[in-house]
Amino acid sequence: MSASHGPGADLQGRPAGVVTRTIAGAVDYGLGVAAAAGTYAAVAALSFLVNPVGWSWPRWPFIVFLALGAAYLFVYLVTCWATSGRTLGGVLMGVRVVHHGERVRLPRAMLRGLIVVAFPVGLFWSAVDHRSRSVQDLLTRTSVVYAWRSSAATV
Repeated sequence: MSASHGPGADLQGRPAGVVTRTIAGAVDYGLGVAAAAGTYAAVAALSFLVNPVGWSWPRWPFIVFLALGAAYLFVYLVTCWATSGRTLGGVLMGVRVVHHGERVRLPRAMLRGLIVVAFPVGLFWSAVDHRSRSVQDLLTRTSVVYAWRSSAATV
């Protein structure tokens, strides 16, 4: 069975739905949380190595975790979108972020990343938009399409 005739071939290049996008986003946000938690664990381990006798868990305000996770998520999203258009969540769900069917350039990826991190609920606008565009897509003129193959133009 060839890639152009396999399951989902008729969806290739079409706008991704809100459920697919939400699952992909959850995976990506989970990576941001994991990176922030890993940083906390690394700081705790280093502080233990420096002072094992008087060691205690570092006390960070929640805003520090939030800012750290947001920074990691922003860098991750921008890097993925500007290079391949795909995050790990996008790869798992078979979707890619594109601009007029092409790779998203760095400035647009940065703007989109900022909006996604600052206003994640904007994704749910894709449930009511007739072309499945989120607030982030509308503001940056991007789209998220099903893309199991390496080249996927928007329809």
